[in-house]
Amino acid sequence: MTRGNGGVGNDAGNFAGMVDDRPEDGVFQVNRRVYNDPKILEAEFDNIFEAGWVFLCLEGFLKVSGDYVATHIGRQPIFVIRRQGGELGAFINACAHRGAMLTNGRAGNMTAIACPYHGWRYNTDGKCTGIKARRIGWPEDDFDQSRFNLKQVARLESYRGFVFGSLNPDVPALTDHLGPITKFLDIFCAPAPHELEVVAGASIHTVNCNWKVLHENGPDPYHASTVHENFAATVTHREEIGGLAGLAKTETGRLAGTVATGMYAPGNGHTAFWADKESPEAFPVYALKEQIEKDLPPGQAKWALERSRHVTLFPNLLVNELASTYIRTYRPLSVDATEISSWCLAPVGEADELRAARLRKFEDFFMPTGMSTPDDAAIFEITHQGNMASAGHANEMTRGMSQATPGPDGPALELGIEPELSTNNFTHEITLQGIYRQWAKMMAADGGKRHE
Repeated sequence: MTRGNGGVGNDAGNFAGMVDDRPEDGVFQVNRRVYNDPKILEAEFDNIFEAGWVFLCLEGFLKVSGDYVATHIGRQPIFVIRRQGGELGAFINACAHRGAMLTNGRAGNMTAIACPYHGWRYNTDGKCTGIKARRIGWPEDDFDQSRFNLKQVARLESYRGFVFGSLNPDVPALTDHLGPITKFLDIFCAPAPHELEVVAGASIHTVNCNWKVLHENGPDPYHASTVHENFAATVTHREEIGGLAGLAKTETGRLAGTVATGMYAPGNGHTAFWADKESPEAFPVYALKEQIEKDLPPGQAKWALERSRHVTLFPNLLVNELASTYIRTYRPLSVDATEISSWCLAPVGEADELRAARLRKFEDFFMPTGMSTPDDAAIFEITHQGNMASAGHANEMTRGMSQATPGPDGPALELGIEPELSTNNFTHEITLQGIYRQWAKMMAADGGKRHE
């Protein structure tokens, strides 16, 4: 395999050679070309985004018949809709006539789907129900209008309200794809008996970087004490001068390095890390302590109440409970631009003081106007610019490799998961290694029959 940024010639198809994965030699490096070659992005669309499972939306947006979310699977515009019968459907977002998009926003309701171009109509099952002046164009009595039914997304499944889709009919079952991540989503959704709802509002913005620069940042808490130093110092000072306690506090133990941490490579390119909560009472979920301890086994209750958690699902979803309950999805717009969409989730019927605390912490850390997201955005962009330096080193992702152990550690057993690798420090980089092993695996696959 290549030992640096050179050695792969001009063949963008030499994807395996761009990840130098030699654990026996203590080496894991990624060629910087993967971040800046437009041909590689096109291959990623073919072999990753349009060939496997991707996150689409939350069921919380799809409460009644006709509710829809417009999004993308790779380059393909699609929409997910609550059908008349109550089940979910997903369709290519293009009229069967001349290709006009059928939705007029990112989300809304359309019980009757009308093309804005020529007025063709569809129902929520994707069936073509009306063609304007049909008999003038097709006068036949036996004309088969069903040939213009909308194209369905090949696979659509939901887990705990997280909706995923794939253009590839042969992908494995969603739960097989998620693997150990299902346990993290279970804990994230633990405030039963109340279901989670999407808090009103969304944050959507674009950063000038390759999507993988952004994706790597999530499972890389090694950066936090440097990039988010201002956030930690500000909230600490605010609490000191205000004498804040309980819900008014913000957890910073993971940034100060004063709590136990850990990290997992669960498989399939997904990632997970955790940190003990120094002040568990600062989290709104702690108000449900009695209910959670009643409903969950002791080990899982400990995870829900006493550990902050962060996961990414390859290739386009981040879910965490660090400063607040946060989800983020993203899609590549070009080789050097990525769109990010973020939401806050909370239990339905949450007490006012709990909701207020949750939202203030979400605003502090995760909003583009907050104290951390702007710092991350700046880092994304200067890292992308630096990755143009093909004459320099390959990107180094070996940190912690020698200390990782195969299979679960003690906390993983408490949660009931069996990751491929575990480590007892979340500043290691086994998560990044897992991402690029999956990247290399999927990029080496034949993308010729993905969504014909």
